[in-house]
Amino acid sequence: MGGGTGTGRAAWIIGEVDKRIGGRSGWGDRPIYGEFSMVTIDGTQRPPEAEGADWLAAEYAVLTTPEGMQLLGAVEAAPVIGPAEIERWRAIYPMEQVAAAVRLVEARRRARVKLEEVDRLWLERVGVEQATASAVARHKAARFVGCGARQVWDLCCGLGFDTLALAEAGLVVVAVDRSQAACRRLAWNVRVCGLGERVVVVRGCAEAMGLRPGDWVHIDPDRRDGPSRSRQERADELAGYRPGLGFLRKLVRSGASGSIKLGPASDFEQAFGAEGVEIELVSLNGECKEATVWFGAARTCQRRATCLPAGATWSDRDGPGVAAQVVGRPLGWIFDPDPALIRSRLVDRYAAAHGLARLGLGLDWLTGEEPIVSGFVQTFEVIGEVPADRRRLRALLRSLGAGPLDVRTRGIRRSPDAIRRELRLEGDRPLTLFLHAGDGRKGGRAIVARRLEGPERVSVAVPETDSDNRTRR
Repeated sequence: MGGGTGTGRAAWIIGEVDKRIGGRSGWGDRPIYGEFSMVTIDGTQRPPEAEGADWLAAEYAVLTTPEGMQLLGAVEAAPVIGPAEIERWRAIYPMEQVAAAVRLVEARRRARVKLEEVDRLWLERVGVEQATASAVARHKAARFVGCGARQVWDLCCGLGFDTLALAEAGLVVVAVDRSQAACRRLAWNVRVCGLGERVVVVRGCAEAMGLRPGDWVHIDPDRRDGPSRSRQERADELAGYRPGLGFLRKLVRSGASGSIKLGPASDFEQAFGAEGVEIELVSLNGECKEATVWFGAARTCQRRATCLPAGATWSDRDGPGVAAQVVGRPLGWIFDPDPALIRSRLVDRYAAAHGLARLGLGLDWLTGEEPIVSGFVQTFEVIGEVPADRRRLRALLRSLGAGPLDVRTRGIRRSPDAIRRELRLEGDRPLTLFLHAGDGRKGGRAIVARRLEGPERVSVAVPETDSDNRTRR
């Protein structure tokens, strides 16, 4: 893809989409052949029987009419949305608009946990749950820019937070989704974010977009598709994704370049481990958010862990490729690895590079003689250790004045809450308990530690030396 700038660039994209799908398009209410249509905010595109037309129209009225915006402001100002509030609004405003305003406000409130600047956006609950967190979307967009991409096809775009991040990074985006509702919402979001000259929204199926060698692609397959799964359930196996695994593998082999967004709990290793791709596990604030498959010119290694917001990154090209030493007792300090490092199977490389050992067979907790400040580990100073015996552990914790207790377990069936209740601590000193069941030959141990205070999310990762590794830190 190529093209100029501003409205000329957007016009060029429309012509390019036309050629790819073999139709004749227009910007506005003229249809493209087949299932495709350019989408505008007011919903004037065809087919008119698009799903959810009535409630979409009500949401659009809430966003655009004076009466609707007044209602929306009242709902947003309400600290609690209950039956009494809804009844009061229904006495003043049309019932369908009240329902629309409540849906929109509740979606925005949910979105604030993972997304930024949501107050003007047109959102819905399920789309928010599947949307890429803003920090993760910006990280991926930066990788596209660093690889030299200029235009990107964002397939299965949904509400479009990856689309917006790509456009904000300076790329031109063709955003494609088969849902009429998603496309209308994204068209609105693009406009209110001032990105209309960089984004064209197209309703259509990802499988039919006619991608070519040299194209840059981002795809977020639907994980709530299929007749046997409700909209609240997500697929962990890639066989439950739409588009399915066959299309995703074909995309990887097509000569195009880019990324595929997968769930961090999905069977990505089994599906793509032999495809010559890079699999990047991305965490945000200590929670693993997604597994991103990078292919074509976007690939920089085989496995990578990235920790946000610090931007720390570690790959299979960093550190020695040897198994970490295993010790049975802590060496003074314990390090709890970030879930992205664990899920990417890079703990051993990281440990070997930093002189750390595993705290037991099969345990991902690490230990060392000196503290380490890193974006990839939480660091704890060991202050006590006993066998995993309730009485001895309770005596140790009480002698230390323990109160608020962060419980971390491996191989223990009881929940952290149940363990805290059993210990019945009355002190006020915040401590952390590492409790594991042992490896079958040795019994379990209980290790009490104090978390290191300070800038624990500053990366000191070993610099990568490969010249084509262009991922930002």
